[in-house]
Amino acid sequence: MIKRTLIAIAVVALVAGAAQAIGPDPHYFPKGGTDDITIKSDFGSYDIGWPFEYKALTICTIPVYMNVGYYVEIDDCDGRKIELQQVDCGDIDRAAGDWPCYLDCETVKFRSNFEVKLGTDLTKIGSVIDGWKAYYDDSDLVGPSTSFVARTVCVKAWKAKLLNSDPGKKIKVGELKITVKPNV
Repeated sequence: MIKRTLIAIAVVALVAGAAQAIGPDPHYFPKGGTDDITIKSDFGSYDIGWPFEYKALTICTIPVYMNVGYYVEIDDCDGRKIELQQVDCGDIDRAAGDWPCYLDCETVKFRSNFEVKLGTDLTKIGSVIDGWKAYYDDSDLVGPSTSFVARTVCVKAWKAKLLNSDPGKKIKVGELKITVKPNV
């Protein structure tokens, strides 16, 4: 009899535990129900509102690359000008027969991300200048640098035809273009 009683008590205890686990589904939200649902657990009750917060999940990472090109910058290019001043022809390595001779220089600051070979391109305007040349007084190379590097560009002219222009006027006789290319 004691054996049967113990078995009956054990069966009742199992059924009671199973009945407690069968309770309402905490993830079930009835249609037309309230927006605030309380979920109860052994650790306490929690109020959750609808809708739940959706979180972004990273599922793919794509690396981003770029091609770095050649970069050259001239400091204040628009503020530069060359104003030729009359000099002795010997000062620009010309003979006396090339008179009148002119010269002016301008210091220009460069920076780049590669070694630059500087060049010049002169374009005449009008017919006042017969012969001329542009050159760099110091090096025509600029190495890669985040700081500006100064170079002096000069224009010398000879055999100017002064009779072709009015006296006392400043006239534009040409343009100096600074060119750059990789020093290879």
